[in-house]
Amino acid sequence: MTEDVYDVHGPATHRALRDAWEMWGEVDEHVIGHLVNPSFMGGPSWPATRQAHVIVRRDGGGGLLLASDGLADPIEWDDAPPSNGFGAEVYAMTADTFEDTGTTGLAGEWLGRVVMATSQIVAGNGPSFARMLAENGTLTVGFPNAQLPGEHGAKYMDEAGSLVVMLGLTGPEIPDSVDGPLSSIRLVNIKLLTAAEAAFCIEGGRGDGSARTELVTRFAAQGHVLWSSLYRPSVV
Repeated sequence: MTEDVYDVHGPATHRALRDAWEMWGEVDEHVIGHLVNPSFMGGPSWPATRQAHVIVRRDGGGGLLLASDGLADPIEWDDAPPSNGFGAEVYAMTADTFEDTGTTGLAGEWLGRVVMATSQIVAGNGPSFARMLAENGTLTVGFPNAQLPGEHGAKYMDEAGSLVVMLGLTGPEIPDSVDGPLSSIRLVNIKLLTAAEAAFCIEGGRGDGSARTELVTRFAAQGHVLWSSLYRPSVV
């Protein structure tokens, strides 16, 4: 009996990703999962069906990182060589305080909702996501009917209640990619944009490349380019 490509290459994939996250902080023992896999209820399929998100914490409340875990699971394609899934895992990091929030609770916080929603967008685009990101450098993605606590909604959501994130920012804290056993895996940062920043770089529903480049420059000048926070001052 031939072994499944995930059985053969899954452990090496998990090690490569865990090594990357452990360079930043301590990976929690538990992951955010689902009682019922969303793909069984009409959601997009992930490479090996497995859908999870890992939590990484720094000591002393020094930050929290949440990342998808499963978008780069090994898969065997009908029309292409086996690869590490969709060639990407997404993550967001913040200094906002979630010290007393457990694994399940994080899924309901803004950080968890944003990362999990972005993961599903990547899954819905499949292998084309990594190609689009490589071609454009950064991407902007909007989420309708977003939810943010208290007064933060007015700062981060537009009048229709949509939230926008920028994907693909890079910085020295997290490697741009890791070598999977079958193909390279891009580690894609998720940056939460204020409503003013989103309006600056999105016109007619499409992101403007030159405006995104300008935002990247301003984020670099602001510092902590990879981090998101409900308390970050807008650069626009």
